[in-house]
Amino acid sequence: MSMINRMKNTTLPLFWSYPLKTTLRMTLLSSFIVLAGCLGTPPSATLIESANAAENANTPIGQLTPRHSFEYKIINSMLKRYHYKKFELNDEFSGKILDQYLDQLDPSKVYFTEADIKSFNVHRDKFDDYINDGNTEVAVNIFKKYQQRINERSRYATMRIEKPFALNTDAEYLLDRKDAKWEISETALNLLWEKRIKNAYINEILADTKPAEAVKKLKKRYVNMTKRTSQIKPNELFQTIVNAYAGAVEPHTSYLSPRSSEQFDINMSLSLSGIGAVLRTDEDHTKIVSVVPGGPADLTGQISAGDRIIGVGQKTVSSVKDIVGWRLSDVVNIIRGEKGSTVVLSVLPNATGLSGKPKTVNIVRDKIKLEHQAASKRIIEIDRPKGKVKVGVIDLPSFYIDFKARNRGDKDYAGTTRDVKKLLLELNEEGIDDLIIDLRGNGGGSLSEVVSLTGLFIDKGPVVQINDTTGRTDILKDEDSGVLYDGPMAVLIDSGSASASEIFAGAIQDYQRGVIIGETTFGKGTVQTVLPLESYTRKTFDKPLGQIKITSAQFFRINGESTQHKGVIPDLPWNLPKIEGDFGERAYKNALPWRRIEVAKHKDFDKAFNSTVMQQAKAKSQARIANNPKFKTTVERVKLLVTAGNEKTASLNLEKRKAKRALFDKQLLSLENKLQVANGLPEYKTMKELRDAQEKKNDDIFTKKPVDVFLNEAAHILTDLNDFNIISASKQ
Repeated sequence: MSMINRMKNTTLPLFWSYPLKTTLRMTLLSSFIVLAGCLGTPPSATLIESANAAENANTPIGQLTPRHSFEYKIINSMLKRYHYKKFELNDEFSGKILDQYLDQLDPSKVYFTEADIKSFNVHRDKFDDYINDGNTEVAVNIFKKYQQRINERSRYATMRIEKPFALNTDAEYLLDRKDAKWEISETALNLLWEKRIKNAYINEILADTKPAEAVKKLKKRYVNMTKRTSQIKPNELFQTIVNAYAGAVEPHTSYLSPRSSEQFDINMSLSLSGIGAVLRTDEDHTKIVSVVPGGPADLTGQISAGDRIIGVGQKTVSSVKDIVGWRLSDVVNIIRGEKGSTVVLSVLPNATGLSGKPKTVNIVRDKIKLEHQAASKRIIEIDRPKGKVKVGVIDLPSFYIDFKARNRGDKDYAGTTRDVKKLLLELNEEGIDDLIIDLRGNGGGSLSEVVSLTGLFIDKGPVVQINDTTGRTDILKDEDSGVLYDGPMAVLIDSGSASASEIFAGAIQDYQRGVIIGETTFGKGTVQTVLPLESYTRKTFDKPLGQIKITSAQFFRINGESTQHKGVIPDLPWNLPKIEGDFGERAYKNALPWRRIEVAKHKDFDKAFNSTVMQQAKAKSQARIANNPKFKTTVERVKLLVTAGNEKTASLNLEKRKAKRALFDKQLLSLENKLQVANGLPEYKTMKELRDAQEKKNDDIFTKKPVDVFLNEAAHILTDLNDFNIISASKQ
């Protein structure tokens, strides 16, 4: 998927301009470090003035300013001096930067030709010189060639989609092109796009789109390829260029443009002044996906999911500008604003459709807390022979903290440990017997928060070891004696649990404080620090500089092992089907290797589950799963989807595809309806009804999701462990 395609199908909250799923990959942070004047001679006043002048002018698309050249040099110095991975920026490394850049622009190899690559390879050993000089000209020219190829593909595709297809051939389209070769000529590229367009057309037909409507829809998509490419702004292009360098060093190092830096702060603090709605692009329109309950938009009573925003203004109706066709990030940018200010929206209600009459809605912006990303609790009641057992569950989507609010001394700043502590006290009052911390999909966050959170469950001692760029290892400890909860405990993990989640799960496992259940984690064992570039200049540009998120250390469990590559292996794993190929850290180019250091001295939990008890609980769980139709159906559903996901090619014969899709739909609908019946819900009559329901579930991020079979089984396992542990203790 190209950079443009990655950018266009994004769902954004108005308080957050990353896709919601991006939270699953939020990086582990240490502190914000100021490096004023540490990289050599400050830039001259002339350079700063020329950069400011260029910034104040209208910069043409595809051109960068002296400010970008200045940032390039700063970033280069920071990477070479402060990155954990020591590397040499030389001719050989230059080739890695070029490859990374091309992979960012055209990862599927559907735009550039072999001749293009040969022309780019003239510069293969020169990017070290360009970077040292702050020279972005070659990278910009490659991007211009990319724009040219996008325009050519757009013209070809819009022309080709108007002509009929032969849909009875035995040709196939390669879906996974990451290992494909560059096409040798424009003629070969046309043949590839013939298949690519035909495959897209067949997909529309299989989705019950009428042929004429499919052609119209795809033609609009291909026309928009050029539009979206031309809308890329200088800062976004610069971010792509710099990240080719950063990504060639190590996958978790990246440059954040001023706008991206703002969004990063929002991700960590979980709050921003806005209207409280989630948006996404729907063709040329900005569609409201979800409305935050109790937020400013919700309180108007005039905004609903499915509505489309076609105009935005500030304070007055006369200021409303048409925003149809705008990029989502630009729409978000003008809707957000200061608390107490008014934004005016022109909205097409979902009920009246695109041909309906728009209405004007005035919304007063207010502080929004992203409650759906904060810690939350629930209680699961398990029926056991001895009676009902109350298992408390704390769902933790990320390790967040509002750095700015904490530094200001705000008493109620958002923070994982503060929030979880409050939830634990409430669960204790409600009389829970056991506790599960659900870290599935938790991609990490604040390092300080994971250390303090672990301290709620252990008395005192080391939590994680940090090895920095100097080779020194620091041990981060919980210094507070006592625990907030000392009862039976489980941590639920999956392949999306990364970074801070792995520190927490690893510490709980190493102390034998609780049982780890689920899938092996992602395997991200590195620490990132955000360095603001402006801290170096000692002088301010008319527009802000960005930040560099740099890998500054590697963390190790207290048992001395890194989670890098290997991740945390659960004590009691699920046996679930997997997508073929590597997943997680080991799938990334240039990732740091796994290694081991010395063990940090610690004292095991005195009520730990022993190996015999673990085996007893595992055997009982396997027996229970084998006789649980709901669990078995869920696994069958996963297997069906994984099998489809493992397919590398697609037939371009419509009848064959219809037969295959019909079989898949029949199997999926049957499995989904089994789950519906098991949950006491009505069955879906058609696949369209199922798809509509799934889309609604995915959009409705503010509604509490039901307890799934894995969480329910984890609760049973934990209860079994506690029972077996009590029996084992009584025999001693």
